Amino acid sequence: MKPLTTILFHAVLGLNLGICEIQGEETTAPLPSGTVRELSEFGPLGTPQQAQAALARAMEALGKSGGLLIVPASLAGQLRIENTGQGLMRIPPLPEITRSWGSTAGVTVLEAGEKNVTLHVPPLEGMRIARTLRMKEDESLPHWGTHPMVTLENQLIYGSISYLDWLQSPVSAGKDRRFYVPTVRGLRPGQFLNIHAGPGYSNGVLRAQVKSIGYDAEKRQHYLVADTDLEHVAGAIIHNKSNTGILHMTQTSHNDNQTYDVKVIRNQYAHGDTYIYHCDFNYMSNVHSAAGDENGNCYAAFIHSLGDNFRGRVESVEWPRQQLRFTPDSRNVNALGDSRPLINLNPKKWITAGKVWIVPAESYWDTVDTGKYRFQGRSYPSRLVKNPTTGIQEIKMGGLIRGDADCPWTPGIIGRYLAVVEPGELTPGQGNRRWYEVTSLVLNADGTKDIEIRRFWWGAKSAGSPTLYSLERGSWDGHLRPLSYVIAPGTYVDDVSRAIPGGERGGQRTLGLAPYGDQGTAFDFEPGDELEQAIGPDPFKPQAFRVWMWDDVPGAWPAAVFDVANFGEASRYAALVVQGGPSTLDGAAQRQETKPAWDNVLVIESASQVGLNCKGDFEDAAILFQQTGREQPIKWHYGHAEGQPPQEAALSVSKVSGEFSFQGGGLRTNGPVNGVQGISGSTTPANNLRGKNLPVQAGNTTVRVSFPRPEADADYAVFVEQSWLSSRAVRDQTAEGFSVEFDRPAPEGARLHWMIVR
Repeated sequence: MKPLTTILFHAVLGLNLGICEIQGEETTAPLPSGTVRELSEFGPLGTPQQAQAALARAMEALGKSGGLLIVPASLAGQLRIENTGQGLMRIPPLPEITRSWGSTAGVTVLEAGEKNVTLHVPPLEGMRIARTLRMKEDESLPHWGTHPMVTLENQLIYGSISYLDWLQSPVSAGKDRRFYVPTVRGLRPGQFLNIHAGPGYSNGVLRAQVKSIGYDAEKRQHYLVADTDLEHVAGAIIHNKSNTGILHMTQTSHNDNQTYDVKVIRNQYAHGDTYIYHCDFNYMSNVHSAAGDENGNCYAAFIHSLGDNFRGRVESVEWPRQQLRFTPDSRNVNALGDSRPLINLNPKKWITAGKVWIVPAESYWDTVDTGKYRFQGRSYPSRLVKNPTTGIQEIKMGGLIRGDADCPWTPGIIGRYLAVVEPGELTPGQGNRRWYEVTSLVLNADGTKDIEIRRFWWGAKSAGSPTLYSLERGSWDGHLRPLSYVIAPGTYVDDVSRAIPGGERGGQRTLGLAPYGDQGTAFDFEPGDELEQAIGPDPFKPQAFRVWMWDDVPGAWPAAVFDVANFGEASRYAALVVQGGPSTLDGAAQRQETKPAWDNVLVIESASQVGLNCKGDFEDAAILFQQTGREQPIKWHYGHAEGQPPQEAALSVSKVSGEFSFQGGGLRTNGPVNGVQGISGSTTPANNLRGKNLPVQAGNTTVRVSFPRPEADADYAVFVEQSWLSSRAVRDQTAEGFSVEFDRPAPEGARLHWMIVR
């Protein structure tokens, strides 16, 4: 019987050692003699020195013929293994001139330890995994099958962590101390956390294990319990994050080389829509499947918001263990996740009376305030404030949620969840509510009430209002839109490992829950209550591509972040195409979120020498405004003053007449203005500007001026100058011209200049 590690190694990695197939514990073809060896065959392993010597002998022996060396589990990770024996073979040998070369035999070392497996491959040839798909005649792969060469599965159900925020109160050293936190999202008993003494990351760090999670009803704050030997200040960072990716590759280069860390060479001779990550893509076919839409893609990212969230019913609640069990008919169990709230859908435990006005902030991330959304004479912008608890300068996200006098709100709603339930404010498709945690309540003298909600922007923040799908549903002076709402009880899920099927714990239909303010009250979970785990109401939307750079040394090469070139003989339609959503503003108003698909297509926030550099020749235009919808202006902001909106100047071109229209503080040039056909102070264009050196016959007291081009009418001003002294008057203005009358006859060689302005 072969060692299990050897059989698994050959079965999984399939090294080219003459193995045809694995069946149970034995192979259908015997392993070649001398190819697979145990380290113990090369000497005693009783001491580290003996084991290291045995390794040297094994590498020397196998280096002559190649093979696989098995290191026993008891020594895995303890030996200094540097698999450098494989070298270059020259033909003929030196000192003759080399005509050809190859690699000498290589050794593969397998360390199968208690915690992981380490494979040391030959340094020149590495490891190769090969597959040939050549099925029998009259066969094909099954219906819409996926048949990857290597499949890696990584299921993350329990144990990983993602939390970072600021302590809300000082904590003294001792046992079972309470650490008050702004949000319980991401916390659970048993996890490890780094809790700094503070402020921020300074003055030492505690490697704490969370003993329990609690809720302080008096302070209306969550806390965790842990032991500490440090003194922590408010504003200290508390954090821990787990990196549990599927593939981790490290390459450290101390030797000159040109390297492809990941290289894919795709030779495409038949069609089939294709997705590839960094590659050489060599194609001869049309690639595109006849009715498919994928074509060939060297890099592709598809980002979807998921809406099929968990829906179920309470079977039982066991608060001593902070657990809830749901019924077998619950749906979408696979969509459960830690750190999203579980909402009680029992309408008897909801608050729905009255209406709310939601006042938007002009921006939820910028402190701009033009007074655009004033409500009862006051605007509610986002602004930078000093957190009174932590002392940290942070953004206070703006807006306002005001309930009318019929809203029966009391401090008990703090910690529950608010959703706007107007039809247009539910998610498209599944119609999910967006649930926001209520963080504060203010009772106004007129009977109205103001609440704030939890939003996340580099930490948990108490915010003024949610982002509505349509600003039309927002309220401001002269535009009041009362909205229907729901406030429901609920709390964060902190353990789904007993609910997700699989393993020893999975499939028990049990959720771990964080303690919360309504626990043990009439608003608590009870058997029969309908449930849903909320979707993320306020996502940081995923970015398909991110490049951040930390260049500290200037260079000569004009290196771009995106380098796009077409070196072929055929033209491409565009270097960048931006699509999605309607192409007109009228169409955008019909979307669920009633605005265009993009707030901005290109944003340049960094100072640069040139914002847009057009260096090439352009057959048609360097910048083309097609104006298929509305007129497309260019705008500038000026006159910036603290606390005041900027003034705006705009340049546009009429879709009908092609006229430039400038609105702003005026026009100034540092050079001449040439080729002007006319000057008009009204919307009616002038077709004529001036005439010069018009001859006047000697003795005449009247001259008629005819325009080169007729005016629209006779409503224009005339300015005249002449070459002799006399009084004059302009008479008989028509669209075709005007007359000038003099009180002294014109002398010989008299000349006249004229100009008109509409």
